[in-house]
Amino acid sequence: MWQFACRFWESPRAQASCLELQDRGWSVTRILCAAWLASSGYRFSGQESHTVTEWRTQVTVPLRSARKYITKTNPRTAKVRECIARSELEAERVELALAYQALASQILPSSSEEPTASLARNNLLAAAPETTMDNGTGRLLDTLARELSILAKGENRP
Repeated sequence: MWQFACRFWESPRAQASCLELQDRGWSVTRILCAAWLASSGYRFSGQESHTVTEWRTQVTVPLRSARKYITKTNPRTAKVRECIARSELEAERVELALAYQALASQILPSSSEEPTASLARNNLLAAAPETTMDNGTGRLLDTLARELSILAKGENRP
């Protein structure tokens, strides 16, 4: 799943959409799990293992908070910020590995007729932290579904 996440993250649109959703309270790990499952033709139940949630809460989120607290423009704190950013990325990699382990035991097949973009949209809705969404969130989900469809087809992005 890490390789998929890195390929998906190469899309500036996917990256920007994920980060904006993260600012809105979404988990990028849940987004990536939903997208990975859709790209493999599987539905995402929206269920997450306690281990993944605990790791995110105790490790990933505190590292992200510390990195965001330290300004980018202060040369005296640049090295510590860079170190925390590397640690945050490693924590996210571990979080994805934990999610992969948990997902491997609960994969749900989709209708073989369902297009990747539609399956991605449904999976992303299952990953949502809330049931009601504004238009901006809907547009971000549409962007992610389109980008995933492009990745699945192996097309070049414009």
